[in-house]
Formats: sequence, C-alpha cells, structure tokens
Amino acid sequence: MKILNLLSKITFVIAVLFSFTLSLSAQSVDEGKTLFNANCTACHAINDKVVGPALKDVSKRREEAWLLKWIKNSQAMVKSGDPIAVQVYKENNEGIMTSFEQLSDVQIKSILAYVKAESEAPAAAPVANATADAATATTASNDGDWKSMINWLLFIIVALLVFIITQVFSILSRIGDIQGKPVVNWNQLNSVLLIVFLVVGMGAIVWEFSAHSKHTIFNYGPASAHGAEYDDMFMITLVLTGVVFVITQILLFWYGFKYKSDGKRKALYYPDNHKIELLWTVVPAIVLTVLVIRGLIVWNDMMYPKEQNGRKIEIFAYQFGWNARYAGVDNKLGAHNFREVGVINQLGVDTNDVNAYDDVVTNELHLEVNQPVDLAFRAKDVIHSALMPHFRVQMNVVPGLPTKFSFTPTVTTNEMRTKTGKPTFDYVLLCNKICGSAHYRMKMKVVVDSKEDYKKWMSSQSVLVANKTANKAVALN
Repeated sequence: MKILNLLSKITFVIAVLFSFTLSLSAQSVDEGKTLFNANCTACHAINDKVVGPALKDVSKRREEAWLLKWIKNSQAMVKSGDPIAVQVYKENNEGIMTSFEQLSDVQIKSILAYVKAESEAPAAAPVANATADAATATTASNDGDWKSMINWLLFIIVALLVFIITQVFSILSRIGDIQGKPVVNWNQLNSVLLIVFLVVGMGAIVWEFSAHSKHTIFNYGPASAHGAEYDDMFMITLVLTGVVFVITQILLFWYGFKYKSDGKRKALYYPDNHKIELLWTVVPAIVLTVLVIRGLIVWNDMMYPKEQNGRKIEIFAYQFGWNARYAGVDNKLGAHNFREVGVINQLGVDTNDVNAYDDVVTNELHLEVNQPVDLAFRAKDVIHSALMPHFRVQMNVVPGLPTKFSFTPTVTTNEMRTKTGKPTFDYVLLCNKICGSAHYRMKMKVVVDSKEDYKKWMSSQSVLVANKTANKAVALN
C-alpha cells in the first residue's frame, strides 16, 4: 500500500509538472507571437524571405546560445569574426540587422519558441484538422481554378469580339474603297459610341460607389475629435467636384453627339465672351477660397491646439518599422541627436539629458481615450509617412526635419471592435511612402485604452535609464 501511495503521488506530481510545463510553453509561444509581431515582422517572415531570410526551422540550423547573441547584437558578432555570423551577413548583402539588446533572454527564447511552433505547425496538426484544412484548401483551390478559367474565357471572348469587329470594319472600309464611297458613316458611328461610352461610364461610377463605399473606413466614422470635421470637408469637396464632373462629362459627350460633322454645317468662330469667362473664373475661385480657408482653420486647430496639455509621444521611423517614445511623469521628452544613433542607442536619445531618464520606448503605440496627444515624428534613414487612417492623421516623417501632429482619440479599440463587428480589429500606424523593399510590411499596432487600462499598461513598461530615474525624481522634488 505504501508503494502504491508513493507511486500515485509521484504520478500526480509528474502530471502537475507536465501540465505546468505545457502551460509555460503555451504562454511562451503566445508571448513570442506578440514580441515577433512587434519586433520582427518588418524584416522577417516564417516561410518567406522579406528583407531578411525566412526563419522556418532556424532553431534547427543554429544553436540557441548563438541565436541569443545574434539577435541581441549581430554586428558585434560580425566584427568579432564569428564565421557563421560573417557568412550570414554576406549572404544577406551585408544588410545590418537591428539589434535588440533591450530584449531579455527569456523574451528572445519566447520568440524562438513561437518561430519553432510556426515551423512545425503543419506536421503537428491533428489528422482531423489536417483533413478539414485539406478539404478547405481543395475547395478554395477549385474555386480559384474555376474563377481563373472563367476570367480567361471572358478575356478570350472579348479578344475575339474585338478581332471580329476590327475585321468587319476593315472589310467595310475595303468595300467603300472599291465602290468609291464610304459604306460606314464614321461621324454618325462615333457620335453614337460617345453616348454609349457616357452611359456605360456613368453606370460604372454609380456601381462603384454603391458596391465599394461600404468597405471604406468612412463607413465606421472617425475615431478622433477632429475626424468629424475632416470627414465633412472631404464629403463637401467630393460632392462639389462630383457634381462638376457629372455636368462637364454630360456636356462634353452630348455636344460631341449633337454637333457631329455632317459635311454641311460650318463651325462658328466665337472668339470670346467676357461675361462667361468672368463667371467660370470667379465662381470656382470663390468656392476654392472658401474650401481652402476652412481647411486652413481646421489645420491650425489640429496643429496648434488651444489646450497645451497633450501627452508627449515621439514616433521614430526607420526601414522598416516604428518605435514610440513616451515622455515620463514630467511630460517632457529627452533630447536626441542623430549622431548618437547606433547599435545600442537606436533612437539617438541623449541619455545625459535629465528629461530622458523616465522616457519609455515601445514597439506598440498605446493611447488613452479622450486624452490629447502631441505626436513628434522623426526618421532615421529615408522619407516615411505616418498614416493612421481611422484617426484621420497623416504626417510626413523626414530625416533631419522634425514634424508633429496633435489629436484626441475618442473611440477605444474595444469599442471599435464592437462597432465594426470584428473581434480582432486593431488600429494601425502605416507608412504611406514607398520607402523600400519591405515598405508594405512597415506598420505598428495602435491601441486606444481606457484610462485605467492605459495606466496599467504604462506601469508595466520599463523606463529608458532605470538607474537614473530615482535621481531625477529627487531633482524634480
């Protein structure tokens, strides 16, 4: 009995340890996914080469200790003459990999665990799931094949119709040459085609607006205080230019149809009309002046807010990613110098500046709802453009030329998920300039928190210069 009790206890302990290990492993993979998305996706993918090589099975190709050193500071390994590091450096066109010395060994191991899990995912999938995935993939493949076949058939049919019509008109033209008089009245035909083109084109425009307008971000409304006025300006401009476009296109094609040449009518030479010219010059000038002045007022309200209590945040752009730097309790960002940008100090922050001690650098942008923010933009290498479409914010990010933007987020991420009906919705910061080969992957997750969630998130972040923060607090007091 004692042996049985001992065995049962040992079995229980092993089961608890095993479940605990699985739990830790799951947590490690989940944390690794978050860290991977925040730090690595700008240059790496699991199965595809982007800026850097594909990471599939990297744990099998390299030892963990080597990977830890490489991820933290690849250039130090290259300069030390490590043969594998030098080989990898040369194989990737001597591109300098961003150093991640701010990541701990545990965090890097979590990233490696996520990469390993993603690398082994197809082989580790259960049979039932694999069968379902295969069936889904087969169905999707069949649907894709059918769509591709239909598209090719439509292309062939259209090409044949064009060829047949061309041949018919060529034959009619040859007959006209033989008979000495034209068989086809090209003026009449072209005038009819003008009306056909007008009707088809206007119909296509109506269809485009009705079919795709529901997929635009305007369908959910703005998520910032200035967004409503921005949308109003956009819609007013769209309606005015739309009305002018429709009127001018109808007149253009209608006059082309009505005044087609019949060989009998002679064009009237009409040199000028001062009243008409004055009308179509003054009216657009007045409309444009009103739009520009209103736009300037809105722009000044956004760029130079009356309330100067916005939270100071710096957005730092580089190929191909973003960093956010938050001011500390004093709401003052530390100074920076581009000459200080390096492997360790990637943002070039002056760590001797007392205002920099409590700054917080992150790979996600968290904002507090209904709290004004003053965003200062800075670029490391080339011109980028910070676009946050849901907040109606865009600003060029130019090396050597700091820019800024102020706004107030009004809808939390959870509220927008409810509004859109998308439980996985996230705000994003995108680059709206073609800044290089991985431009399309350059984005940062933006989270709008409630006041409580924001404080909780900020309290979990590490300050830039931890060992001097206490001295700064004493100095401030």
